[in-house]
Amino acid sequence: MQTDIIIIGTGISVKLTALYLNLHGFNVIVFHNQDVNQDKSNLVTFLSSGSIKFLNKILGENRALHNYEDIKQLCCIHHNQLDKDNFQFNFDNNKEDFLGKIVPNNKISELLDQLIHSNENINIISNELIDHLKHHHNHLEIITKSTSSISAKLLIVADGKNSMIKSYADFNFITHDFEQTALSITAKVDRKSQNIAYQYFTSEGPLALLPYSKSHSSVVWSLKKHSQILNFSEKKLQDEINNILGSKVNGFEIVNFQKFNLSFSFAKKLFSKRIAITGDTAHSIHPIAGQGLNLIIKDIDCLTKQLIKYKSLGYDLGDSIALNEYNKLRKSDNVAYSFGTIILDEILSTENKYVRKLTNSVLKSFNQSERLKRFFVDSATGYTNFKNL
Repeated sequence: MQTDIIIIGTGISVKLTALYLNLHGFNVIVFHNQDVNQDKSNLVTFLSSGSIKFLNKILGENRALHNYEDIKQLCCIHHNQLDKDNFQFNFDNNKEDFLGKIVPNNKISELLDQLIHSNENINIISNELIDHLKHHHNHLEIITKSTSSISAKLLIVADGKNSMIKSYADFNFITHDFEQTALSITAKVDRKSQNIAYQYFTSEGPLALLPYSKSHSSVVWSLKKHSQILNFSEKKLQDEINNILGSKVNGFEIVNFQKFNLSFSFAKKLFSKRIAITGDTAHSIHPIAGQGLNLIIKDIDCLTKQLIKYKSLGYDLGDSIALNEYNKLRKSDNVAYSFGTIILDEILSTENKYVRKLTNSVLKSFNQSERLKRFFVDSATGYTNFKNL
């Protein structure tokens, strides 16, 4: 079996990559290389306004994303429970009508699955496992455990931070254990203001209030693994969060919650011979800035543009020139957000009162610079990347 591009993995990034490449005329095979389990997580994603444009191009006439609330302001609060000196700063200087939307991950997957299963030009292989890879002069070959063979000009790997590619190619990764557990909470929330998402920086760890409907929000609280809060009863946890949200809500009621261990992985480069990586395989970052999937979408857009560009110039689809260009163009953005989230988490979650006071002073200076805030918003929302979509 032959195709232009094989994509390995099962998640949202794989589905986005397959659909976007096919939209631009490439023949694609999605090779799961693992069991596909129904996503039962309660996780949500903050999709920037740029990412919404990208998704709408894939979804076409399907306007499902319009049902989700427009987030027009991000309110950041440096929460100090002892002296109540809760410094606040807002991000809303956007060149678009809104900063983004918060959408449940299972809804994103559902929309993408509908498109993939109705697309005759995207083939899915779900009952095979990879035995080994063979590099040839003008293509790459996957040999499966059942000895069948699939060939392609390019292999894209997006099977998560524990990727199979670590055994098959010369990729090097920087890894870090945050020693944190994220509480992902679905809650009924009576908010006093609409169209606002909140990010609290507490001494226990960052807490985000992410509304995705009029009555329901997601709360993601990244806690140190030794935090006593992880052992709280549901009632005590609900009271603790109510205390933090304070004047922003009239009521907060937990529907369900799940726990996820947090770790970091960053690929030093995004390509090897006829292989490119994206998704969590390329960078799995802290959720503090809500940029994980937005970075992935910018990767997919950039890779697709380079493949189109160099193919039009007569280069082979898997040529290292195109893949190296993809790597160079995405490096600064990926480094800034991947490592920036580590620094942000460590500084803003410190229990040292002197560091917290210094941080407050720095944040106040930052808050007074409209130019800096506008630069950050333009970058985080993908305005430059997707303004022409």
